[in-house]
Amino acid sequence: MKINYKIQFTLFIICLFFIALGIFQISNTGLKTGSDLFWQLSAFVPFVLSSIVFGMNLYSKRIKN
Repeated sequence: MKINYKIQFTLFIICLFFIALGIFQISNTGLKTGSDLFWQLSAFVPFVLSSIVFGMNLYSKRIKN
């Protein structure tokens, strides 16, 4: 399934925005310990993985063109 370049770029920017929000929240509250650290970091792991996928798709499309 092909996704339009502009849609992928928009999704990539949204993922980066939520990663920045997660980093901002961690910088305000500080890192926790134990299982709380896991839950603190797992909140934005899907956005990191999504940004990697969208970034690779955008990069590979740029090389093909």
